[in-house]
Amino acid sequence: MFDNASQMVGVVQAQQGPMLILIRPSGLRWQTRAISVRPVNDRERIQLAALARHHQQARTLAKSRRHVTH
Repeated sequence: MFDNASQMVGVVQAQQGPMLILIRPSGLRWQTRAISVRPVNDRERIQLAALARHHQQARTLAKSRRHVTH
């Protein structure tokens, strides 16, 4: 979903009455009004997928660095 209030894309994690909790691949969560969001367009869908890939790669890299012994 695209949140007009924050100008960010995210995935709906929960709804609490008229409020939604959205989450980004980084783990960032925020609350917004349900009337402030709309479905993502193609460009925003690509952006969200790219963010997910980036954060997955960053997590993988961080894990591999923790396992390196000096």
